[in-house]
Amino acid sequence: MNRAFWIVVALWACAPRNIEGTSVPDTGENRVIADLVERYRIAVERRDTDALREMMSRRYFENAGTTANPDDDYGYDQFESHVLPLLTQDVKSVQFNIYLRRIEFQGDRAFAEYEYYYKFYYVDGGKDRWAAKNDFARLEFVREDGVWRIAGGM
Repeated sequence: MNRAFWIVVALWACAPRNIEGTSVPDTGENRVIADLVERYRIAVERRDTDALREMMSRRYFENAGTTANPDDDYGYDQFESHVLPLLTQDVKSVQFNIYLRRIEFQGDRAFAEYEYYYKFYYVDGGKDRWAAKNDFARLEFVREDGVWRIAGGM
């Protein structure tokens, strides 16, 4: 074998690896958040409101992407009383794909940026309908008593 081949093999072996199916470096810290993002994805697909509640921080806050308009802001209680019932009562089926792009840590906070595609089958006005969307989003996590919980972005 020639020397260039072995140099390429050595460089490849030393290169940082990404978590499978993502563009995120495979570190212990990143893997914890990536696993939570996957648990979140599965809970949404299964419409598992108990799992979503378990992952949520009581300090959850969402501004719906409109920082200038506080009318659509909501916290844990509103998510519990308005959003979760829609998932179980009106949505019949969900397909939710996530491609994790980046994880960042800032003290007791972490942010997971991802691209997603979802398609869901739901009831609206007594009629069954499909809806689909592809976009970018970010989940915010906060460490509470040593456990990472979702604090925004659902």
